[in-house]
Amino acid sequence: LYLGRVDRNKGCHTLLEYFQDYAAANDAPMLVLAGPAKLQVPAHPRIRALGYVSDEVRSALLTHARALVVPSRYESLSIVLLEAWNHAVPGLVNAHCRVLAGQVTRANGGLYYRSSAEFAEALSYLLTHDDERQTLGRQGLAYVEREYRWPTVLERVEGLLAATKAIRDS
Repeated sequence: LYLGRVDRNKGCHTLLEYFQDYAAANDAPMLVLAGPAKLQVPAHPRIRALGYVSDEVRSALLTHARALVVPSRYESLSIVLLEAWNHAVPGLVNAHCRVLAGQVTRANGGLYYRSSAEFAEALSYLLTHDDERQTLGRQGLAYVEREYRWPTVLERVEGLLAATKAIRDS
């Protein structure tokens, strides 16, 4: 599953290339793209571009996805990756984006790739190792629970504000 704007700037051209390479050599799953397309999506029997989807459809897609692919090189924080982890879905992310690779590593919630060959290996692993894939997804969910729930975020913000006030008052 890919969620978001289907755009060259999001790495989708590379995702589509890598996936087609994978599908030519393997029994590929369906790649579902959910989001407005800003580039031409190739006509391929294993690629479905849904365009914009409702929140209900988005949730259903995440519930049934085996992995979320985040091919962007330019992310500061991937909200869609956090959404996937909320559904215990592992991520498959572009390692050229240090932020994404770092998120996946800290959470132990997925895999990352640097090339078409690594994409194929990682995707094959996720598709053929159900227990490990589910464990990665659960670890991603545990990471979101630990790092991104409101009590944790509010405590950090309040601590930052208190430190800023202390500096200002000194």
